[in-house]
Amino acid sequence: MVSGDLIISQSEHKSRIKKIRDQLKRSSCAALYLTNPTRILYATGFSHISTERPLALVIPQDGTIFMMGPRLEEDHVEEDSTLIEEFFSYPDYPGTTHPIRHFVKILRQKGLTGSKIATDSVDGATGGWGYRGPSLRDLLQQSRMVDGRDLVDSLRWVKSEQEIRLLRESARWAEKAHDILIENIAPGVHDALIGMRASYEALTRMMNKLGTKYHQLKWGLSPVVVGCRGQVGPGSAVPHAVFSKRKIRRGDVLVTEAGVEVGGYTSELERTVIVGKAGPREKRYFDAMLRAQDAALGTFKAGTPCFQVDAAARKAVESAGLAGDLRHHVGHGIGIDGHEPPWLDPGEKTIMKTGMVFSCEPGLYVPGLAGFRHSDTIELSKHGMDFITKYPRSLEELTV
Repeated sequence: MVSGDLIISQSEHKSRIKKIRDQLKRSSCAALYLTNPTRILYATGFSHISTERPLALVIPQDGTIFMMGPRLEEDHVEEDSTLIEEFFSYPDYPGTTHPIRHFVKILRQKGLTGSKIATDSVDGATGGWGYRGPSLRDLLQQSRMVDGRDLVDSLRWVKSEQEIRLLRESARWAEKAHDILIENIAPGVHDALIGMRASYEALTRMMNKLGTKYHQLKWGLSPVVVGCRGQVGPGSAVPHAVFSKRKIRRGDVLVTEAGVEVGGYTSELERTVIVGKAGPREKRYFDAMLRAQDAALGTFKAGTPCFQVDAAARKAVESAGLAGDLRHHVGHGIGIDGHEPPWLDPGEKTIMKTGMVFSCEPGLYVPGLAGFRHSDTIELSKHGMDFITKYPRSLEELTV
């Protein structure tokens, strides 16, 4: 990284592009045509808001890297990406001439029609926000369009030193944000208000400390999000709850989360928090969840098949007689996306490698009572495993 900036360096992006081009040569593809904003960000460092307006990055096997997109992104590319050497714009979507027809014209000018082209979208666009349009594959019938998603995605599984650094910085501020959240949790207050207050205070501290070293690359009103997201009391038994109409009460179980985006990367920190005092049932489930996470963590090392991590947690839960309270697998890869392959799942045979990063989050969910889940971000290191998130896990430390 350059001058201590919290962002992936241009030299690393150039290295990624070289690896992509090497794969293009091996597969005899003339170019890689990307539409997914995460893949574009990973390859070039350029971050944008994907809308109904088609936008595509083209990395040829040799020659100029170029982008095709709406005019509103033209200055943005010029200011924020030196690796994208040319930008070809169209006025707007849907336009009197559809943008995909503009793209075909550019590809023809670049001599790519009639070639084998790898892509993450044969339609030529991400397709969100009500988008409709002709398929790029139909308009380029003389070209052979092949699945090129793995040309980028396979590079993302094992993290570089720079990526680990960003994830650790993310975790450092997530831990501070969670501390602030804990300080603000109280009966009689809505969890959304507590979360907003804690997020604001944590963001203020982070911006004051990091200053110009900090870069936000993901679309969001705030790069710091900490709270309960509706996982309050009985609502915490819904793993992906969104909102609770209910204010926090004494005796509630909360499932909290803290995420901070740093240079495009976000770690995952979640905790089960008890307001007041845990009863016998709450204590039983909390202890079982913690034993399951410990069992999963004990299997983290290079050479372990991913399904064995899930199996270890599942065995611990079964031994407690609580297998019916499982609702999801143990975890997932994490990095530039919040969920990335490979998965810690019974059906995932991928072998763990040094440099991979996962969430570890076995959960137990009891309708009418509560949910119980800790999530930590874990790095597979040459020594076995390292916590990226370093936060208290015991019932005593998480009772407020």
